[in-house]
Amino acid sequence: MFKGSCCQMKCDLSIRKHLCAILVVTTNTGKAQRCKTIILQKGNFDNRYRRLIERWKLENKSNREIAGLLGKAPQTIHNEIKRGTTLQQVRKGVYKKVYSADYAQTVYQSNRKRSVKKLILTKEIREKILHYHKQKFSPEMIVKKKQVKVGISTIYYWFHNGHLGLTKADMLYPRKRKGVKKQASPNFKPAGKSIEERPEVINLRLENGHYEIDTVLLTREKNHCLLVLTDRRSRHQIIRLIPNKTAESVNQALTLLLGEHRILSITADNGSEFKRLSEVFPEEHIYYAHAYSSWERGSNEKEVYKKFRCCTKLLARVLT
Repeated sequence: MFKGSCCQMKCDLSIRKHLCAILVVTTNTGKAQRCKTIILQKGNFDNRYRRLIERWKLENKSNREIAGLLGKAPQTIHNEIKRGTTLQQVRKGVYKKVYSADYAQTVYQSNRKRSVKKLILTKEIREKILHYHKQKFSPEMIVKKKQVKVGISTIYYWFHNGHLGLTKADMLYPRKRKGVKKQASPNFKPAGKSIEERPEVINLRLENGHYEIDTVLLTREKNHCLLVLTDRRSRHQIIRLIPNKTAESVNQALTLLLGEHRILSITADNGSEFKRLSEVFPEEHIYYAHAYSSWERGSNEKEVYKKFRCCTKLLARVLT
């Protein structure tokens, strides 16, 4: 069995009659000998079958020989080779027909996708789904527990495309929308200096009067918010309620604060509400932090919990 210089292949005929075929591959390389056994399950062709067929066709084996080696009917091998035959360029202007395992696999997968029968939404199926939906059953429960013979993904498809007369919001567990990632405004043009130009007397917190500024929204809607200024050295906070988060509202509140407090410099982030600070405050004393660098305004950012604790008290005083 192991003699000879070419590749010898033998198939166990007794096992071939059952659900699988056992392929024994024996190779000789000088004095060393190696035996490899591959078990091919019965059913549709997969890429392992096609690779073997491609190799054997290059060795000029007939379709009947290949059928005997794989334990398949000769007509099955004929149909497979017909499906996977394509033109291969030999040289310029010259082509020949060859069997390609990759091409055959691509054609097979394409045919499988087209062979799926479209499920029609009948009146009976629609009434069943709507009935169980009113009883708070999810699509998974409708299919698995109530034995409605429809794919789970199909029910979701009907939901999303309005075939059931419902919307995504009517689903038992609607999918949450992904939050929009905050991005720096492309139109932001600082009217002051970069934080890198801020003097050491401010960086080392040696003097009072140098403030960091920020805004805090009270709710998710566009309404009142808080304007918060924090002294870098003393941590003294100035909090004012403003009607909205706009540059006009910030400037109006800041104008009043400048008459009440000694403010020597302001450090702000790149928010659009701070892009016009130079209209009410000297431009040479305004410093803007880098985008997505909240640690550069540590005094203001670290007070976030204090900001929210004081919101309730402040609103109570304003509204009463």
